[in-house]
Amino acid sequence: MKSKTLPLVFALFALPGICSAATGVFGSYAQVFTTSSTVYVAQSYSGSNPAFNGADLGIFSLSDNLEITNASLMTFKNGGGNVTGAEMQYRVYEVGDTPGAFTTISLNFGSNAPSTDLGGNNFSGGGDQEWRGLVGGPIDLLNGITTNGDYEVEIFYRAFTNEGDRFSNNGGANFKAGFTVVPEPAVALLGGIGLLVLLCRRK
Repeated sequence: MKSKTLPLVFALFALPGICSAATGVFGSYAQVFTTSSTVYVAQSYSGSNPAFNGADLGIFSLSDNLEITNASLMTFKNGGGNVTGAEMQYRVYEVGDTPGAFTTISLNFGSNAPSTDLGGNNFSGGGDQEWRGLVGGPIDLLNGITTNGDYEVEIFYRAFTNEGDRFSNNGGANFKAGFTVVPEPAVALLGGIGLLVLLCRRK
């Protein structure tokens, strides 16, 4: 009869390593360019970057610049846990409309700790990593918009690990910032002149 003791001993030795394996996320950023760049924090862990969630990005005409030019996700791993990739998902929609599907953008691998993250904060924990850089380049948030109004851009982040996906998503509510689209200055000027002419004729 074969002994069952030896496999049990190996299992007991392996158990601590299995139980201590861990992966997760601890921060995320989005860099937005209008007339200059601002690094917003989505999920905060350090520093004083302005919050993306609830931010008013400003007022724009369709010929202006409004882009997400960079993004990063902070992850950790230990005890045999491993992070294999990361992505950001986003969508833009007019306030009051039913939001459409998310667009997925992969994030490049940035660096292992110790290093400085996109927000300018130092991270140094063992197994800490930053995934930084939009595969495919900047995201034009005004692309596809054809009407004036109030809009929201909604984002969340996902890390792929050997223990399942990990999210930076504001507890499932995602991170949302607003902006307003107005007519082009030349169009607005012509509209004003037309109105003035009409009023003069009525007099």
